[in-house]
Amino acid sequence: MRFVIIIAAILAAILGLAAWGPGSLNAMHFEPPLPDPALAARFETETAPLRQEREDLHGAEDLEPGPDGRLYTSLADGRIMARGPSGDWEMVAETGGRPLGLAFGPDGTLFVADARLGLLRQTEGGWQTWLAPAPDGPLVFPDDLTVLEDGRIVMTDASLRHGYGDHMASFFEGDQTGRVLLVTGSGAYEELATGLGFINGVDHDPETGLVYLNETWTGRIWQLDPDTAEMSVLIEGLPGYPDNLEFDRESGLVWAAMPSPRAMDLEALHPRPFVKRLAWRWIQLAGPPPLPARPPMAIAVDTDGRPAFALRGPDDGADGITTALVWHGELWTAGLARDGITVFPAPGDSE
Repeated sequence: MRFVIIIAAILAAILGLAAWGPGSLNAMHFEPPLPDPALAARFETETAPLRQEREDLHGAEDLEPGPDGRLYTSLADGRIMARGPSGDWEMVAETGGRPLGLAFGPDGTLFVADARLGLLRQTEGGWQTWLAPAPDGPLVFPDDLTVLEDGRIVMTDASLRHGYGDHMASFFEGDQTGRVLLVTGSGAYEELATGLGFINGVDHDPETGLVYLNETWTGRIWQLDPDTAEMSVLIEGLPGYPDNLEFDRESGLVWAAMPSPRAMDLEALHPRPFVKRLAWRWIQLAGPPPLPARPPMAIAVDTDGRPAFALRGPDDGADGITTALVWHGELWTAGLARDGITVFPAPGDSE
């Protein structure tokens, strides 16, 4: 009997060390909405791309139309590129960090959510830091932003626990510390929403002033009134993890790119924090599990939350897309860890 007690104590100590020892996961209880089968069914048809463009542009995380008629993108090496009418891409700026979301103010000023440098405003002399990342500033994971018609900025700080490059730990934890900020000037901001599961892409409807946001880990798109901070779910149960978001002014549709299908085997661990802690320790020892295929995926919904179009491209063996928008009659897509830009035919009229 004494031997059994000793063995049980040793096993309990090993499990305790694995679950709560150095390098352990701060696992949170988390129960995101399940994928909606009706939405998943919309992705059964595969669409072939029209072409690949500039495969030497690596990590085009965001695509943003500029007030000058050019298409802008942010690259992994810190460059910001613009595509002119002739199809030539040129470098127009470089942040020296990792630019993610791009947005232009009413006067044409470029603002950047740089994952390493914070919220940046472009000036004639370079970059002005409006909000810096920790430890010098309030941001932890500056992700995306949109500039309203009155010049106010709505931006996402995806997580208060994990910075850029640490998103997998955020996912395994069930991290729900993301927040939405309203920025009114250099160093001037307030929180509009907190407690979100990796709040990510953001854009707004210039006619109504309403803001739309992707909450990645929950598979949700939110609608936000920036004046009242009132939030409501636009659509949930997405079959993938939504990343960047673009509001298409011509069609009135909200486009959300999804870099990966939902990992339901891993999400099944979210309600069991102790099991997640042990699984994380195993991953530290044995390496991460094989990733599923991540074909280009995007969904377009109207402002009442009704799905209008779904894109699933062929599995090309690359990472999925983090941005999708209709530009000049075509659907342009790119990704945080992809090479180049993949262009698909734009969807036709409403299904």
